[in-house]
Amino acid sequence: MIKLSVIGYKNHALKVANILCEFPTVEIVNIYHPNSEKIQSLASSSQIKKTYTSNWKDLTNSHAFFICSPSGTHVNYISKILDDFSKNKICPYIYCEKPPAISRIELDWLQGKLSKLSKTLYFGFNYRFSNIQKQLNKIISSEHLGIPVYANFAISYGIAFKNEMRENWRFTDSSVFSKITGNLGIHYVDMCIGLFGSIKKTSIIESNIAKNLQPDTALINLTFESGMICNIFLSYATVFSQTADVFFSDGLFRENNSIIDIFHPRDTFNLDNEFCQPEPYRINNNLESLNSESDLHQSICYFLSKVESGKFFPEKKYAQSLSATEIFLNIGL
Repeated sequence: MIKLSVIGYKNHALKVANILCEFPTVEIVNIYHPNSEKIQSLASSSQIKKTYTSNWKDLTNSHAFFICSPSGTHVNYISKILDDFSKNKICPYIYCEKPPAISRIELDWLQGKLSKLSKTLYFGFNYRFSNIQKQLNKIISSEHLGIPVYANFAISYGIAFKNEMRENWRFTDSSVFSKITGNLGIHYVDMCIGLFGSIKKTSIIESNIAKNLQPDTALINLTFESGMICNIFLSYATVFSQTADVFFSDGLFRENNSIIDIFHPRDTFNLDNEFCQPEPYRINNNLESLNSESDLHQSICYFLSKVESGKFFPEKKYAQSLSATEIFLNIGL
């Protein structure tokens, strides 16, 4: 049985804590917030597996930590955990929500600790477990459609026009990791690095359609070392859509609201011997959405499998997380 600590007590932190309680191997989920007043009423209630505390020392017997606090506190908590276990050769297991860092100084600190932290620190980029990434990984590794040439992702819905959202942090906080660009975009950038490799060049354009304090629409353009190009369109200010087109040298992968069609082969001709679009065939007709609860559950399940087995995370995944973060810090939005 394992004891876990969650740093943060509401919203996403609560969602994570509830998922952890579902695992039969989890004995205690200790929920921490430094302000005792905020968790006082929760601490007095009786809940299976959950305990609440504002005393940091109550966390010292944890097998793993889940950092689900605001983005600006992530590195501080990682450093605090590292200091508490400084006598150990290996840092305890830490699951930290994205982004890993919000400044160049914090990112440099994480890069400097790569050999120390990468074995047991995992950043929660949940799209790595999405069905669309799994399908694209299979296609790329099999080379069934040739090599990737161009990708276009378009994700949009209309929350920017809701009156109750005008004071929401997504439209008031100037941090790139609070705006749609970094908050949502970082997931797609991380996914693209995992699929298509290292990024050579980046450009980002933001616009404010609904005229809130912060932008609600962004276009991220990525050029990869391989020469492949990718566009990521994100918007809170238009109709719902979730699409992906990935062009390969011998085919096209098309996802539209979780339905995937494959167009193959490239050399398809009509009766006049002219190039025409191949008839598509459909795969995984009942895929869940890219931003589903199952992706978070799978991410946590993967993390706990390492905790319970004592195995380490691949160093390249730590480096990938930092590379995705660096894209937005370099742009300086």
